[in-house]
Amino acid sequence: LCPPFFFQHLIYPSNHMNYTVIWALLDTLSQELQSLIEHPNGTETSPAATCKELMLAHPSLPDG
Repeated sequence: LCPPFFFQHLIYPSNHMNYTVIWALLDTLSQELQSLIEHPNGTETSPAATCKELMLAHPSLPDG
């Protein structure tokens, strides 16, 4: 875990909040969290660990 002051120079350059950096950090965090909670779909970018995992996430997909 990073100490609280780790990102301070990015967020507060010259005592002004840098909203561009804040929004970029929030967007990146949002994407990371979304990738953790999305169900796998069997593609290269979102593979399933097992066939059973894919079947449970998408029961309507055909076998094979």
